[in-house]
Amino acid sequence: MKKQPQITEQTRANLRQAFWALYAERPIERIPVREICERAGYNRATFYLYYHDVYEVLAEVEDLVLEGLGSLVEGRLLQGDTLDFSQHMGPILRMAREYRAYTSVLLGKNGDPAFVERFKEAIRPLVDRFVLPAEGLRPQERAILSEFYLTGLLAAVRAWLAADDPMPIHQLISLVVHAVFPVGN
Repeated sequence: MKKQPQITEQTRANLRQAFWALYAERPIERIPVREICERAGYNRATFYLYYHDVYEVLAEVEDLVLEGLGSLVEGRLLQGDTLDFSQHMGPILRMAREYRAYTSVLLGKNGDPAFVERFKEAIRPLVDRFVLPAEGLRPQERAILSEFYLTGLLAAVRAWLAADDPMPIHQLISLVVHAVFPVGN
């Protein structure tokens, strides 16, 4: 008997939601499948129809966030010829804010370090194209500077998301722009 697609997706969503409620509170190593099932109202057999383990649920959530980010960068932000920081970072920050329930946890202390690296890789093309000089850097220098900017931007986003009352996006962008591109230097 085939499962109905809408029921299948609703079951997956319920399991993801139950997992997420637990993951927001504690590291993944301390989340048993049994507890996810209790919260979602399913038995363990149902969980295993959809997922192999808790790490697969986490990967699905991460993929949802990163697919949106990758599409934004590739489909829209790399289209211009010059850097306009507000035009490039504004949509990324709006997306991070929209998915704040996920991104603040994924980038937080219990977050998956692999997600942080994947997040940086998604925005690396913007830094490499619009922030780093086009010429004059050896590959090692380019890699170091790229990592420097990405880590700094990510730390700023992480701190912004962690705030109880985050500053408006335009204010964050202005702060970063003035720190990265100071006038008169």
